[in-house]
Amino acid sequence: MSPRRLSSLAILPALIFSLPAAASRLPVMAVKRPAAGQWMGLYLLGHKAGYTFDRVWEERRGGKNVVVAVDDITLRATLGGRDVSRRVREERVFEARAHGRLIAFSALHEGDGGDETIEGPCDARGMHLVRRRPGGSPERLELPPARETVEDADLPRLAAARKTTLSGLLFDSMTLKELPQEATWLGTDEWTAGGSLRRVERVALTQSGGTVASKLSIDPASGRLLRLTFGGSLTAVPESERVAKTLDSVDLFALTRVPVDGTLPFGVVPETVRYRVEGLPPALRPAPERQRYRDLPGGAVEITVRAAEPDRRAERPERAPMEDLAATPDIESDAPAIRALARKIAGKEKDAFTAANLLSSWVFANVRSAYGVSSDRATDVLRRKEGDCTEHSLLTVALCRAIGIPARLVHGLVYAQGSDEVWGLYWHEWVEVWVSEWIAIDPTFGQPVADATHIELGEGEATDAVGLMGQLKISVLGRDP
Repeated sequence: MSPRRLSSLAILPALIFSLPAAASRLPVMAVKRPAAGQWMGLYLLGHKAGYTFDRVWEERRGGKNVVVAVDDITLRATLGGRDVSRRVREERVFEARAHGRLIAFSALHEGDGGDETIEGPCDARGMHLVRRRPGGSPERLELPPARETVEDADLPRLAAARKTTLSGLLFDSMTLKELPQEATWLGTDEWTAGGSLRRVERVALTQSGGTVASKLSIDPASGRLLRLTFGGSLTAVPESERVAKTLDSVDLFALTRVPVDGTLPFGVVPETVRYRVEGLPPALRPAPERQRYRDLPGGAVEITVRAAEPDRRAERPERAPMEDLAATPDIESDAPAIRALARKIAGKEKDAFTAANLLSSWVFANVRSAYGVSSDRATDVLRRKEGDCTEHSLLTVALCRAIGIPARLVHGLVYAQGSDEVWGLYWHEWVEVWVSEWIAIDPTFGQPVADATHIELGEGEATDAVGLMGQLKISVLGRDP
């Protein structure tokens, strides 16, 4: 019961794996920063859940001057009574010149979600990467040419130095895509440290098209990052390596649970539930067909969630070109094993809603619920047949797309009982399928229509949702059949 990659400690990913990376010179290397790099502790709602290290430097490789940027992030927590951790280390090598292009990339993924390395050169023809996993054959990945430049590696410090807004790109080893980023200089503040005042530059950083920005405070004299906050939930502070690596015992479910004032049913359809929600900004109000909003006094919002079977039906396969039909590096709907299984389960069923539920029911019956046993790709879920909501949803979306049913991952909150037997709203992921309208289904709980206790907060990666942790107050206003 956690957003995509929360189980693999990756709800934080979306966000944490995009903490300010490293930098370069010319003129980016003229921007001040710690020469030996910087360690930082990562605190989720005040509890130490991880640490990060980043560094940028120049050196000689292959007889040429290059700029090397490294960021290394580790997260650790308890999920359903099981200790899990996730490490992602990325290294970028750039030409040592202004607007120098990315010439090599490597990434190491360890722990929850599986171990793998991705590495290779980059040139004008594309990114020529090789992915290696234990016990498997090397997989060649031919990707479009990288548009990322050396300036993109440390956009926040560069924006602070120039006192402006800068836009760029950053290649993400989790999605194998270049994601947009924007750093905006917010001005200069005074910072009290050691009993004295210090001038700091403030920068807002948004990535992946998110609507919630990280707020950074940078010491202009040293380039040291003094603090990073994301919403009211996540904070990064500079620490020594020893202190940074000293972590708390963090029960992620209990820590991020949202209490709800009132009781709710489970699995009832049709039904409408009205909620009063405090702390939800307008930018984080997705508009699925089953969810409506009404502003209330004091900044609160009334959310009405309707759970019902579709009014219309469509046949599959969907003929119109839709993004939610495409295969991706993690939603491997074009993999032979995924296609064969989807066709076997759906048979000759043409009704898209009925076929989608045949697939979802198979996942519910055959994928064992297990927290902290996560997989980053649909084929891995199929092979292991275990995981939490992220794995159930990932495999269901891949199976649906394999037989021409548009499907997408959605995340938000659901009413459930946690590992400590406390009922509340927990971070969760489920699926929406297009059957002439978008209908929510839940393969984790075996619900042909996701009940009205599912409050959607977004699609795909849960980056923005991380900033909501600890901020929401929710009560039940009423229920209607």
